Amino acid sequence: MFLQLFRFELRYWLRQPIAYIFFLVNALLVFGATSSDVITIGGGVGNIFKNSPYVVQNYYALFSLLSLLMITTFFNSAAARDFNEKTNQILFATPLQKRDFLLGRFFGALVVSIIPFLGVSFGSVIGSMMPWVDPELVGPTVWSAHLNGLLVFILPNLIFSGAIIFGIAALTRNTLLSFIGSIVLLVGYSISQSLISDVENEVWGAILDPFGLRTFSVVTKYWTVDDRNTQSLGFEGLVLINRTVWTAVGLLVFGLVWRWFSFSERARPGKRPGEKENPASAKTWEPLKTIKPEFSPSWSVKQLLSQIRIESLSIMKNIAFVMIMVFGAINLITGMYFATSQGYGLTTFPVTYAIVDVIQGSFYAFIVAVITFYTGAIVWKERESKVQDIYDALPYPDWLPMLSKTFAMYLAVLVLLLTGGLIGVVTQLLNGFTDLRLEVYLVKLIGTDSLTFLSLIILSIFIHSVVNNRYIGYFLFIAVIITNSFVWPVLDVSSNLVIYGGTPTVTYSDMNGFGPFLAAYGAFRAYWLLAGSILLCVALLYWVRGREAGFRTRTLIARRRLLAIRPVLLGLVLVWLICGGWLFYNTKVLNTFMTNDESEKRMVEYEKRYKKYEGRLQPRVISLDYRIDLYPENRRLEVTCTQWVKNKGVTAIDTLYFTLPSTFDSKINLPNSKVLLLDTLRNFAIYKLAKPLLPGDSTEMVMTVHYAAKGIENEVQVTSIVDNGSFFNSEILPSIGYQPGFELNDKNDRRKYGLPVRARMPKLNNTPSKRMDTYLNNNADWVHVRSVFGTSGDQIAIAPGSLRKQWKEKGRNYFHYELDHPSMNFYAFMSARYQVKKKMYKGISLEVYYDARHAYNVSKMLMSMEKSIDYYATHFGPYRHKQARIIEFPRYASFAQAFPGTMPYSESIGFIANLENPEDIDMVTYVVAHEMGHQWWAHQVVGPEMQGSTLLSESMAQYSALMVMEKMYGKDQMHKFLRYEMDSYLGARGTESEKESPLMEVENQGYIHYNKASTVMYYLKDMIGEQNVNAALKNLVDSFAYREPPYPNANELVNRLEAQTPDSLRYLIRDLFKKITLFDNRLMEAKTRKVNEGYETTVKVQAAKMYSDSVGRERPALLDDWIEIGLLAKPAEGKKYGKPIHIQRFRIRKKENTYTFVTSQKPWQAGIDPYYYLVDRVPDDNLKKISEN
Repeated sequence: MFLQLFRFELRYWLRQPIAYIFFLVNALLVFGATSSDVITIGGGVGNIFKNSPYVVQNYYALFSLLSLLMITTFFNSAAARDFNEKTNQILFATPLQKRDFLLGRFFGALVVSIIPFLGVSFGSVIGSMMPWVDPELVGPTVWSAHLNGLLVFILPNLIFSGAIIFGIAALTRNTLLSFIGSIVLLVGYSISQSLISDVENEVWGAILDPFGLRTFSVVTKYWTVDDRNTQSLGFEGLVLINRTVWTAVGLLVFGLVWRWFSFSERARPGKRPGEKENPASAKTWEPLKTIKPEFSPSWSVKQLLSQIRIESLSIMKNIAFVMIMVFGAINLITGMYFATSQGYGLTTFPVTYAIVDVIQGSFYAFIVAVITFYTGAIVWKERESKVQDIYDALPYPDWLPMLSKTFAMYLAVLVLLLTGGLIGVVTQLLNGFTDLRLEVYLVKLIGTDSLTFLSLIILSIFIHSVVNNRYIGYFLFIAVIITNSFVWPVLDVSSNLVIYGGTPTVTYSDMNGFGPFLAAYGAFRAYWLLAGSILLCVALLYWVRGREAGFRTRTLIARRRLLAIRPVLLGLVLVWLICGGWLFYNTKVLNTFMTNDESEKRMVEYEKRYKKYEGRLQPRVISLDYRIDLYPENRRLEVTCTQWVKNKGVTAIDTLYFTLPSTFDSKINLPNSKVLLLDTLRNFAIYKLAKPLLPGDSTEMVMTVHYAAKGIENEVQVTSIVDNGSFFNSEILPSIGYQPGFELNDKNDRRKYGLPVRARMPKLNNTPSKRMDTYLNNNADWVHVRSVFGTSGDQIAIAPGSLRKQWKEKGRNYFHYELDHPSMNFYAFMSARYQVKKKMYKGISLEVYYDARHAYNVSKMLMSMEKSIDYYATHFGPYRHKQARIIEFPRYASFAQAFPGTMPYSESIGFIANLENPEDIDMVTYVVAHEMGHQWWAHQVVGPEMQGSTLLSESMAQYSALMVMEKMYGKDQMHKFLRYEMDSYLGARGTESEKESPLMEVENQGYIHYNKASTVMYYLKDMIGEQNVNAALKNLVDSFAYREPPYPNANELVNRLEAQTPDSLRYLIRDLFKKITLFDNRLMEAKTRKVNEGYETTVKVQAAKMYSDSVGRERPALLDDWIEIGLLAKPAEGKKYGKPIHIQRFRIRKKENTYTFVTSQKPWQAGIDPYYYLVDRVPDDNLKKISEN
C-alpha cells in the first residue's frame, strides 16, 4: 500500500500545473539574476561568477526559505486532501495501515516538492548560456554545487519543514493552520538571524538556523573570490552539525505525528450518547417579531458597519489569526532584543525611529502573510462553509460584502500594527528610555505603512474576485508582488506612477522630523488609493453572488452591474487620471529624475565626449569667498562664490573646462571670456579666455549656485537642504577641469558600454609629475576660505574656520567665518537649531553642536577631542586651527567625516550610542579620535591621486585613534576591537569587486585601509615599539605638512617605517605592506598538570604562512616569523577572554611546534597569536581550552 499511495501522490501532482508553475517561477528568478545585472540575488557580484558554486548553493539555501509557502501547498494537500474532499471515510474503510498512509503521502509530497527547486539549476544553466551575458561574468558549471545544493539544503529542509507542515495538517485537518506552521518556521530563522548579528554569537546562530542559510553564511564568510568561484560546500563542520540536528528534528516530528495520528474523526462538542435533555433548561418560545425591511442609504451604511464588525471578529477571533499574531509578536520581541545592537558588539539607545525600523523588518512579513491568506479566506469564507446560497440571498447591496471584507482586513492589519507599536513602546520603557516619539509610531505605522498594506489588501481582493479560484488567487497575488519587485528594475522603470503602490521613501529624523517626505508620500498614496478604488469597482463587477461562477457568465453579469456603478467608476477614473497627470507634471516637468540606465548613459556620454580634456593644464583655486543665503523653511539655497584661480603651470592657459553639479543650478561668470560649450545634459562647459592666463598669473571668477524645492518629486533627491539640519559641502560648486569621478566605475558596466578598462586608481609611483593632484580633488592645493552665511533666525550656521562676526538682520542670523590656516579645498557648511557645548583647551575651542534631545555623549566627545589633541600634538605636530567642532546632522546618511577643523557626525551613530556598559568598546571616543586624526592625516599630510593614498589618511587616522583608545582604556579593549576588525577584513575579501591590493597599494578600499590597517599598524607598533612608529610619522608630518605638490605617496611612509624597524624584523614591512600575507595558525592541543613550582602546560601548535594574489589564490610562503604563544586565565564572569598569564614571542620556522611553560597560576586557555595580530584565514581555532593531564 505504501508504494501505491506514493505513486498515486506523484501521479496526482504531476498531472497538476502547480508544480510546474512553481518550477517556472524559481527558474525565471534565477534566470533573471544570472542573465541580468539588475536582479542581484545570490551574491554573484564583482569578480564572483554569476553561476559560481557559491552563488548556486546560495540560491538553493535562499530559495529553500523563500519557497516555504510553495512546499506548504504540497505537504498540506497530501495530509488533508481526503478530509477536505470528504473521501476520508471511504479511504480509511479500506485495509489501510497508518504507516503506509503517512509514509506514502509524506514521501510523495517530499519528492514532488523537489521539482520547484530544480528550477534553480535550470535557470542558472540556461541563464549563463544567454548570448547577451558577458562571458567574463560566468564560469564553468560546477555540477557538484548543484548536487550539494539539493542534498545539503533542499532535502534536509524539506524533511524538517515538511514534517511540521504535514503533521499540523494531518493532526488538525485544518489547511490554514499548516500555513501558520510555515510562518512559525520563519520565526526560527529570524531568531537565528538576530543571534548571528554579532561575531560572538555567530556559531550558535549557525547551529540554530533551521534552514541552514545563516550556517552557509558563517562557514563561507571568509571565502575569497577564488574560493567562491571554485569551491562547493558539502557536509562538513558546522554545516554537518546543523543539517544533522534539524533533519533529526524533522524525523522526530514525523515520529510524533505517526504516534498521534488516527483515522478516527475528531470528537465534536455536543450531547453525549444517552444523555437526556434537562426539562428545566428548555427554552420558552415566543412569537417572532415582524421586521419591516428598509432599503435606504442610511440602512445600507448600518449594514456595512455591522458586516465589518462581523467580518473583523471572524478574522481576529480565529485561532489561526491569533497564532500568527502571537508568533509575529514573538519574532518581533526577539528582534527588539537586538534592536539596539550595533557593530562591534555595541548598543544604541532605543530611539523611536530605530524601534520602528525593527517593527518593519521583523513584523511586516507576518502582516503580508495575513493579507495573503486571509483575503483569500474571507472571500471564500461563505463558499467554504457551504452557506453561500443563504448568504447571497440576503437583502444587501452587491457592494456590501466586498467592502466589508476589505475594511475588515484593514482593521485586522491595524490591530497588528498597534500590537507592534505597543511592543515597541514597552521595549523602550523596559530599557529605561522615556523619550518616546508617539507621533512617529502614529505616522509610520498607522499612517504610511497601514495605507501601503491597504493597497495590498485591495490588490488581493481584486485578484480573488476576478480569478475566482482560491489557490490560483494566492499564487497570482504572490506572483504580482514578486513581479512588482523585480521586473520594473529590469525594464529600467522607477516611476512611482507605474510601480504598483509606489511611493517616495519616508525617512524620519529626530533632528528634522518627517521633513520633506510626507507631502510627496501623501500625493502618491492618494493616487494609488484612487487606483485601488477602481480595482475594487472592477472586483465588484465580477464578485460572485449566486451559483454563476464561470467567467463568461460573470462577464455578462458584470456588464449589467456596470450600468449601476458607471458614474462612480467614471468619476474615479477621471479623478485618478487628473491626479496622475498632476504627478507626472510634478515629477517629469517641474522636477526630473533619471532611471539607472539613463544615469549610466549620461556618465558614458560624459566620458566619451570629454575624456580628451583630462589632464590639460588648468588654473588652480587659491582663494574662495562665499556668500551663502539659506532659507531652510522653504528648502532654498543661494550661493555666490568669488574665486581666485592661479596658473601654477609653465605654459599659458587659454581655455577653462568645468564640470557642473548635477543637482543644483549653477552659473559661471568668468570675465573676458566667451562660452564655447554649455552641455547641461552631460554637465560640462568650456570657456575661452580673451587673453591667455600666463604662468604665475591669477584671475577672478564668480560662481553662483541656486536650489529651490519645487512641488512633488518621485523621490526626494536633495536631503542636504532641509528645515533643520542642512549639510552641504564645497562640491556644490562647478569644478574646474574634467572629473574622472563622474565616470562609470563598474568594470562590467564599462564593458557593456564599450568603454576601455579603467584602473580604479593610478599605480603607485614616485614620478613627481604624477603626484601633482591629491586624491581629494584635482583643481586646488591649499586654499584660503572666507564665508558669510545667512540662515533662519532660530538656527546656527557653521562654515570652515573661526567665527569672526555674528549679527542679526531682518530676523535672520548671519555668521562670518574665516579659515585660520590654508587647507584643502574640501569643507562643509551646516545649519540647524543646535544646542552648543564648548570648552577651551590649550587655546583651542572645542565645540559640539547637537540636537537638544541627543546630549547623551556630548561630554565624551569633548573628552575624546582633548585626548586626541594631547596625543597627536605631542607625537605628530601642532594642531593648526583655533577650533575643533563636531556637528550633528540628520540620519539621511550614517557616517562621520573630517573637514578642516570641522567634523560632521550623523545623529544615527555616536550621538545615540549607549555606553553604560564599561565592557563595551567606546566607539564614540574612537570615531571622534579617528576624525580628529584626519586633522593631521589628510588635512596636513595628504596623498596624491594614486594607489596607497588612503594609507596616508584613513590608515594613519585608524592607528592614531587606536593609540588614543589604548591610553584611555588599555590593551584589553584594543584586543577586542581588533578581533572585530579582523573579522570585517576577512569577510570583505570575498566580496571584492575588482582586486584585493596590498596595504601600500590600497585603492580606496575600506576593508583594507580601515579594518586590515588597524591590525597591521597595531601589530607593527607592538613589534618595533610605539616610539619608533611615531618617530616615522612625525618625520612624515615635518616633511610634508601643508607642502605644495608633489604630494607624498605611500612609499614615503613605508620607507620611514622601514628605517625605524630593526634588521631582524624588516620582513614585517614586506609582509604587512607590500604583500597580501595570510596565516593558518591553530592550537592543536594544550594540557596542564600540577607540579611543585605551579602548573606545567604543554602546548602544541601548527603554523603556516601564505601569500595571496588579488582574487584570493594562495601560495605557500617561507615561515620565519615571530609569533606569540600565550596562556590566559579563566575569564571573569560575563567575559569571553581571561587575563594573560604568560605571553611569549617565538621565532617559528616549521609547521608543528611544541612549547612548555611553568606558571604559578593555573591557565584556562592557550593560544597561538591569541590577540589576532596576524591575518589568519580561520582565527577561531587560535585559542583552545586547556585540558588537564
